[in-house]
Amino acid sequence: MTRNAVFVITGAPCTGKSTLAAWLCRRLPQPVAGLRTLCTGRCEAGALFSLQNLADGTVTPVTQREAGQVTTLYTVWDSNGAGVLQAALQGESGTILVDEALPPNPHCPAWNEALAAVLAGERSVVLTTAKETLPALLALCGDRAVQCMDLDEPGPENLRAALADTLPVPLHAGVSVRLFREEKCFGTGPMQLLELVGRTGSLHKAAAAMGMAYSKAWKMLGELERQWGFAMLERRPGGTGGGGSLLTPRAWELLRRYRALQWETEHAARQAFTRWFGDF
Repeated sequence: MTRNAVFVITGAPCTGKSTLAAWLCRRLPQPVAGLRTLCTGRCEAGALFSLQNLADGTVTPVTQREAGQVTTLYTVWDSNGAGVLQAALQGESGTILVDEALPPNPHCPAWNEALAAVLAGERSVVLTTAKETLPALLALCGDRAVQCMDLDEPGPENLRAALADTLPVPLHAGVSVRLFREEKCFGTGPMQLLELVGRTGSLHKAAAAMGMAYSKAWKMLGELERQWGFAMLERRPGGTGGGGSLLTPRAWELLRRYRALQWETEHAARQAFTRWFGDF
């Protein structure tokens, strides 16, 4: 398997597709352009998502609550999403990330064209998708080398171990964004927990997706609320619609600001690394 291949990651929701995609991107030709999908809200009908442009960090909603349902904003995929991929192809990116890719869709001719150009091109591509959309996306790859990874089978740890030898990580700047007062009060672990609660609507499901005991997740949540001085979750009692948890507006705002800080810090680190070690 060459580095200039299409790496397709699939599996059930909340199995770590985006995490494995980020791991892969660190081992493929740099810089990485494209887009990733973030959970940026939740309503009674389900999670709400946005696209983040890896080139400038902007976040644009691609779903919305409408008539008691979550609907897809195809016009955003066809304008913003297509524009991000076109810019990635025209730029100097070595790898293009398409996280939670929308499959070819009759409402999105510009997106379909840009996605087909990415998958049939010569850049390395990392793509995450649901299983049911896999055939339509693979059909766009033509004769390119494709490696499919199903997280429901060997699991992410086994996949990383299998790929580590063939895709050794190159020299790079590693940045970990953590917030402190007297002690650490926020980082990637709490961010992941809150994101998964947002996606699943359940602290139980979020803990399970992280491979974490519910008691540990509950303790982490309590510590977050103590340190920040506000509630992170709104608990919903059980009933005909089932119980669960929603992030509070202030928790969503904390996530939004932390994600923006994380992107800006990582972007600055990549630029500084290129300046000082690009020819080393």
